Amino acid sequence: MTELTKKQMEVMDSFIKEQPKIIVASGAKRAGKTFVFILLFLMHIAKYEGQGLSFIIGGATQASIRRNILDDMEAILGKELKLNKSNAITVFGNKVYCFDGAQSDSWKKARGFTAAGALLNEGTALHDMFVKEVISRCSYQGARVLIDTNPENPAHSVKKDYIDKDGQVLKNGRVNIRAFHFTLFDNDRLDPEYVESIVASTPSGMFTDRDIHGQWVAAEGVIYKDFYKNVHYISSEEFAEKNIVSYFAGVDWGYEHHGSIVVLAEDDRGDLFLCEEHAHQHKEIDDWVVIAKDVKERYGNINFYCDTARTEHIERFRRERLRAIYAKKSVVAGIEAVARRFKLHKLFIVEDRVKRFDEEIYMYAWNDKTGEPVKVFDDVLDALRYALYTHYYKQIITGRM
Repeated sequence: MTELTKKQMEVMDSFIKEQPKIIVASGAKRAGKTFVFILLFLMHIAKYEGQGLSFIIGGATQASIRRNILDDMEAILGKELKLNKSNAITVFGNKVYCFDGAQSDSWKKARGFTAAGALLNEGTALHDMFVKEVISRCSYQGARVLIDTNPENPAHSVKKDYIDKDGQVLKNGRVNIRAFHFTLFDNDRLDPEYVESIVASTPSGMFTDRDIHGQWVAAEGVIYKDFYKNVHYISSEEFAEKNIVSYFAGVDWGYEHHGSIVVLAEDDRGDLFLCEEHAHQHKEIDDWVVIAKDVKERYGNINFYCDTARTEHIERFRRERLRAIYAKKSVVAGIEAVARRFKLHKLFIVEDRVKRFDEEIYMYAWNDKTGEPVKVFDDVLDALRYALYTHYYKQIITGRM
């Protein structure tokens, strides 16, 4: 088994000696939070070996549960874990139910359970009602709840309701809540060159604060802090010298505010170029079909990654034989994917082929109360985000980009 880091050992010592009812690990990505919690959760289940009790694993989606939890569990246990029709696995003679908990009605999946423990992965990606319902279900004598999470806005319920109550003690003297903070540098098992690369490629501002230092900071200021005109703008003449291997497009529907179609080009080095922009107010779907067909005629039958707010427009594109695809719209993750490209100098803008982009790039800012972008000056940049994040989604979520 992999030797644990000093921080992971601190967590394990608390789990064994203090035996908190709720234990939370928050902080940087790749810091070792989830792995130590999987070990502790398996240790907890093993205490009740063969008793036929129920346990819960919660995650944003079934796919993320598989990717973040079950794959590592299989490696630790040395056996395949197959979900049955109830989305449950058998571990040490007990049933472990896997529930996706991101939606507002997800809490209903845990209703009626009496559980002896739970592991909640990506706590900030779970709905607050789901988290609270799972905790309430863990009523069996000695039940434990483990929550791992990356940081978000400091007003998030995971921070206010659990992390900020670190050290809370019950009337009988038992520790109720214990919280641990991780930074990337706590994982001393990582290759120093890898750490240096992660630090260098993480976008400035909020992303560095959260992803590297594990801080619960509010999003504020201009979003793309690593964009520089003298670096990221190129001319059509420079673009013409690139060996382009593929094209794809992003679509943000609009009427009173600007609608937008952007075309992106990838060269043989993996660099990306925003090479064409169409941004207009007061255009109907018929107009956007004409624009998209012209794009298709010039670049081929490329993918159009479309804002899902107007599904009827997507269906119209498809009837017109345009390859319209529902975009993945995760806001912060999508912005981070674009921002990382700017940071690494892997995304460039063909300056003389855009107009609205130039108006938006320095006006695209965080709402420090909601943690979302302010919904003005975001039309071309939304289309860019939809295209880039959706096109490279599999590489992004598996850490290959």
